[in-house]
Amino acid sequence: MRKSLACPTCGGMQDFRPLDDAERAAVKDQLGIPYVHDYWRCDVAGCLRFQRWDRQRMGGLLPEAFRRTAAGGEGRPPTGC
Repeated sequence: MRKSLACPTCGGMQDFRPLDDAERAAVKDQLGIPYVHDYWRCDVAGCLRFQRWDRQRMGGLLPEAFRRTAAGGEGRPPTGC
């Protein structure tokens, strides 16, 4: 499942998806809260932004280890990410 949400890191509307298990654990540690099932991640290759699906300002950036690249990419994030 994906939702189109505004990504302040990439700029404009982007596809977001629910966090996977490893991302959920990282967000729990970072935010210090036990329940993060309402947080989603920007699905643009290279973007580390996560945020609540209903509140854009409630979010942050995942650790660098979670950065993924586009197929055949050089690991550089898109402009703004």
